[in-house]
Amino acid sequence: MSELRNILPDITRFCTIISTVTGVDIEIVDTAMKRVAGTGIYASHVGESLQQAGNIYRHALHTGSTVYVDNPRENALCLNCPQRDDCREFLTLCTPVTLNNRTMGVIGLICFNEKDKQRVLGQKDIFIEFVQQIAGIIGISLANDQRSRKVNQMLDLLLQVTDRNTHGILMISKKGKISYSNEMARSEFSLTEQSLDADVDICDTGNTVADMKEYEVRVEGRRQYCFGRHIPLDSQDDDFTAVLLIDPLPRLTCMLSQFGASAENADALQDIVGESRAIKNIKNRVLRIAKTSSTVLITGESGTGKEMFARAIHANSDRKGKPFIAINCGAIPDTLLESEFFGYVSGAFTGAHRSGRIGKFELADNGVLFLDEIGAMPLYLQVKLLRVLQERSFTRLGSNRQISVDVRIIAATNENLNSLIEQKTFRDDLYYRLNVIPLELPPLRRHKEDIPMLAEYFLDRYCRRFARPPVRLSPPMLTMLQAYSWPGNIREFENCIEYMVNMHEGGALSPSQLPAKIHDAYVKSAVGTNGPTALPPNHAPAPREVPRPAGKPVIPLEEMEKDAVRNALALFGADAEGKKMAARALGIGISTLYRKIREL
Repeated sequence: MSELRNILPDITRFCTIISTVTGVDIEIVDTAMKRVAGTGIYASHVGESLQQAGNIYRHALHTGSTVYVDNPRENALCLNCPQRDDCREFLTLCTPVTLNNRTMGVIGLICFNEKDKQRVLGQKDIFIEFVQQIAGIIGISLANDQRSRKVNQMLDLLLQVTDRNTHGILMISKKGKISYSNEMARSEFSLTEQSLDADVDICDTGNTVADMKEYEVRVEGRRQYCFGRHIPLDSQDDDFTAVLLIDPLPRLTCMLSQFGASAENADALQDIVGESRAIKNIKNRVLRIAKTSSTVLITGESGTGKEMFARAIHANSDRKGKPFIAINCGAIPDTLLESEFFGYVSGAFTGAHRSGRIGKFELADNGVLFLDEIGAMPLYLQVKLLRVLQERSFTRLGSNRQISVDVRIIAATNENLNSLIEQKTFRDDLYYRLNVIPLELPPLRRHKEDIPMLAEYFLDRYCRRFARPPVRLSPPMLTMLQAYSWPGNIREFENCIEYMVNMHEGGALSPSQLPAKIHDAYVKSAVGTNGPTALPPNHAPAPREVPRPAGKPVIPLEEMEKDAVRNALALFGADAEGKKMAARALGIGISTLYRKIREL
């Protein structure tokens, strides 16, 4: 019988605590190549033999030295392994357990995904020393000699690992007291050295964000809320019966907001293309207002880049490391908008998720909440928004717990809010609260001198995206682009450039590759105003039409409808946002538009 089995309770306890804290699976194998203890997928396979797949461990037992393999299946030790093709390991670190210079077994640390592998690679020396210390502790347990000193050494090293963990770690004893906390947890709950062994009460509120549960934590007379996982431990040590892994909400919301933001969205002023006086004035104003926490109202026609400037304000402010949460008030049904803003608890209304949900205001705490299409917000919700802006607090739907937030509001609209106020569809008091710092963005037709720079920027972007050779616009092409009024502004301009890159077959771009609407608008303007000579060089005027009989031709309604749909898509673009705008302009629902597109 293996001598390691004589101290099985100690080995099991070490494996459980270490694996829980580090998030990496641990196993211990004796000299007969049988698994004595293990965590994760190995926990249910204790007692199994590794004779057919233990080359790495066998090498460690034979040489008596630590083995580190970060390329399983490719390493020379793995080439003859009969289970090589089925191996799921990403990294293996093992070291022998010795007693009086006699090898008793081997302890291994195994990563089963790329994330854990990279974490171990980032702290390779610490983890190697860590595993070696664990092996030494087990050897001391076997010899029952100098246990206390070695345990303290192991715990000191364990503290280095856990204090570098991005999660807060709170270990709880059987009596409901704090038995250990890492640096993140101490900061989150304002704990001191005297807090060790303090009473702690953890209650699941039933709410979630992402895959994290919300908990109410009461410690030293304080009540705080956090997100994380509360995990019971199968431990024989009453000091370690459960662990609370904490993910602080600000860090979690930052991750969510960054994940939700498009990589192509501008996050700073230098990402906004334009050197005209109009754009420079806007950029200078952004720099002046960015450092304050005052509410900003961005107005301008659709497609002028309101969200880009909102992100630029955030990127140049003191909140740039905090969340930026965007919500389109016109894209969410009125019945769901309130729950999107403020969240809800379990059972708040029919159809509510049973675990509840956190709202956008809470996600944006200490950061920025961008309210796009603010003019579409229903009146009843305008009242609640005004109250939140005044009091900086709210309650989730179905709850009476007051939640205080520090959120900077940036609102945007392409509508005339003064007209909406006259029509009694927008509250004047909310308008005054939002319009603390007005920022009006000019349409593209008012800064056409930026068109060459914009063209170069978008041509470069789409040539790289579609793996096309670089292409530039000729002066005649720029003349045609600058002559167009661009009712869809920069969004329409970008769609035009993307269209031309798709249609480009090599050589110089020609006017015939312009979208039909832009091409025809220029030809009509040039011929009607100055005659055919006003057309750009190498551009043939439209052929004269043969005179037709008097009277207007009859066009079938079905064809007129299809032309209207095509024109709307050409104007606003064929992406999801463009289709929404096209449907709105045509006066039909988005589902109706999709049906008509299929009929084209």
